[in-house]
Amino acid sequence: MLFLRFPLFLFLASLLFPVFSYAEPENKNEVPQPIQEMFQSNLVYPQEEDEIQFTLFPSFRKNSNTKKAGTLFEVEYGITDAFQIIFEWDGLLYQNPKAGPAVSGPGNIEVGAQYSWMGLGDGNTHFSFGNLIELPVGTVRNGLTEGNLEVQPFAVLARDFPALNQSQVFVELGFTWADQIRSVSSDSDPALDRFFWNLGAFFPFGSWRATMEINGSNNRWDGGNDNEIFITPGIINKLSREWEIGIAAPIGATRTSDDYRVVGYLMWEFELD
Repeated sequence: MLFLRFPLFLFLASLLFPVFSYAEPENKNEVPQPIQEMFQSNLVYPQEEDEIQFTLFPSFRKNSNTKKAGTLFEVEYGITDAFQIIFEWDGLLYQNPKAGPAVSGPGNIEVGAQYSWMGLGDGNTHFSFGNLIELPVGTVRNGLTEGNLEVQPFAVLARDFPALNQSQVFVELGFTWADQIRSVSSDSDPALDRFFWNLGAFFPFGSWRATMEINGSNNRWDGGNDNEIFITPGIINKLSREWEIGIAAPIGATRTSDDYRVVGYLMWEFELD
């Protein structure tokens, strides 16, 4: 099984390497950040040095077999103006399957980092690379956690359009490598690797930001059955520099996707010094 551990070593190295050898981007021009987060995609924007952000994503999802609710909580902290560390907790999860009793309990934890190169070329192109590691700390006996250690590297490329109210289009590509490290019931799904992609855009008008995402995820190439695609329209209000609030309604576009989802968004950002 050593060859299975080698990818984990590489991804862990990619997570830790920037801590010891980061370099500030050559372009020091300040890049406007009309929005801090999207609902189902990562953005290129980093936290500034000594800046911290708390984000809450309450969600509800429904498919033909079950209803689920969750309360994803995220913390981001800027080590430098380009490099940030990330902590995520799935929070309290609830699941109500048609074929069994409802269950609830705590979810998994993710830790990671992201490095961003802002203002490339003419100043309107941005790129970031990040990595998240999901730790299966939730309770496995109730089926809310699959017992998988997951490593998720991702990259985001974005382009601003200053003439259109500082709107932006972006593309995100990523990969999830999974290894089952906790014992689960025999009828649980096996640990499968997954490729994911996100296309998106946002358009500011006044204090509002109209958002649109197309979110995809597929594990069929690794023997799975999932090919999920969601069309995700949303709206965000920038209450102030420190606060944002919003809601989105991802709609499943394939047979294996949830019928629909509802995702809320509440963000608070501030500087420590």
